[in-house]
Amino acid sequence: MKKFIIVLFFSFIIPQGISWRTWLSMWPDLEKIVACESQFNPQAIGDHNKSFGIFQIHLPAHPTVSKAQAKNPFWSLAWAIDKYEKGEIGIWSCYKLLVRKGEIILD
Repeated sequence: MKKFIIVLFFSFIIPQGISWRTWLSMWPDLEKIVACESQFNPQAIGDHNKSFGIFQIHLPAHPTVSKAQAKNPFWSLAWAIDKYEKGEIGIWSCYKLLVRKGEIILD
């Protein structure tokens, strides 16, 4: 039930043009990445004060993202969905770790 509520809650920020099927296929991987990167803490700070928010967006690597945007879970989830859809999911070190551990399966 908790996951259903989370999916419903985040459905309000899914970028236009992404189908429900696509979103639902992304969700398990994105959830694992957030758990690994920040333990779902929107105030998480890492990489010597260079990565912020639930997705630990590394600001030097993404200069168009502000610290406020990175710390906003709604904005950063939409940003992460866009990265995932573009095939750029490998930007997260936790993604690489989860693949090595077999917790995320490559297609």
